[in-house]
Formats: sequence, C-alpha cells, structure tokens
Amino acid sequence: MKIRIALLLLLLQAGVAFSQEKFLPEIKKGVTLNYQVSVNGQVFPIQMRIDSLSADYSRFSWSMQDGSGGNVINTKNSLESAAKGYWGELQNGGDLTMPNDQSILLLSRSLWTAIQKDKKFTLDDQQFTVKDQPGTAVFKLKDKPVNVIYAESANGATKVWFLNNPSAPLMLKIEGNPMGIDIFVDNIQ
Repeated sequence: MKIRIALLLLLLQAGVAFSQEKFLPEIKKGVTLNYQVSVNGQVFPIQMRIDSLSADYSRFSWSMQDGSGGNVINTKNSLESAAKGYWGELQNGGDLTMPNDQSILLLSRSLWTAIQKDKKFTLDDQQFTVKDQPGTAVFKLKDKPVNVIYAESANGATKVWFLNNPSAPLMLKIEGNPMGIDIFVDNIQ
C-alpha cells in the first residue's frame, strides 16, 4: 500500500513538473509571427514572416490588413552589435535595411552576451536587468508558458520579453516603451 501511495505521489509530482515546462517555439525560415502593435494607444495587427535567418543576415516580410507590406533586413553588423531597436515607420513596397546600431525584432549578439554574462544590458539607452517574470506577467502562447528572458528597466516602467533562444532571441513583447510603440506577439505559426 505504501508503495502505491508513493508511486501516486511521484506521478502527481511528475505531472505538475511537466505542466510547468516552458514552451520554446521553433524559429526558422517560413515561420510567421503575428504581432499586435500599439502606437499611442491605437492597436493594429502586423504579420512578420521569416524569409531568411542566419547569424549574419535576417529578413522579415511584413504585411498588414490594409494590404501594405514590405521587407525589413538586419545586416551582419546590426545582428552583431546593435544596441537600439528600430521604432520608425516601415517602408511599404520596399526593403528597409537596419543601420548598424539598430535591429528589428532580434536582439544583437553583444546584448545577448551581456544578458548571459551580467544579467544586465542597455537597449535604446535604457539599462535593463534580467528578472524572474512576475506571476501575473508570465508570457504565454496558446495558454502555454514560453521560455523567455524577462527584463525591466531601472525604474521598472519598461518591461521586455525575449525568446530564450541564442540563435533567434526574438523580442516577443515590450510594454512601457518610451519610444511610444509597444508590441506583443500573440501567435507563432
């Protein structure tokens, strides 16, 4: 009898541990990211499809419900050392290549290294510290907790969630962005 109770308890513990396992979506060419973008309180959807993703180059094609679309490109230099995000307008019908000090959606390797080494990084001239996600702010997709890196600015006003994936550290969410644009991904397919 004691053995049965012990086995039952072990099964329950394994079930709880399994249910708390974090989901890490596969990020590769062809994956579509559906973002909600909030600009000064107005929210609109945008799709970002990964056309190319490597250590030296990434290209996302974007489209909106109004039929506008184009491409955004992160170069080797922006993927290596960018310390700022791109928060400007996208170019309808064309390619928009990021300057060396900016990237779009992806964290640069220098910022990733700082996160891994110091648990701190500077993005858009704001100092961030990696923290545990508050229980009320756990990032989920389809009700599954996602394996993310969560960080807050020094004053706690800006919060960011990045996919915990060294080869594709995507920005999944930013809230309280002093640049006036908040984003969050609500679906990855």
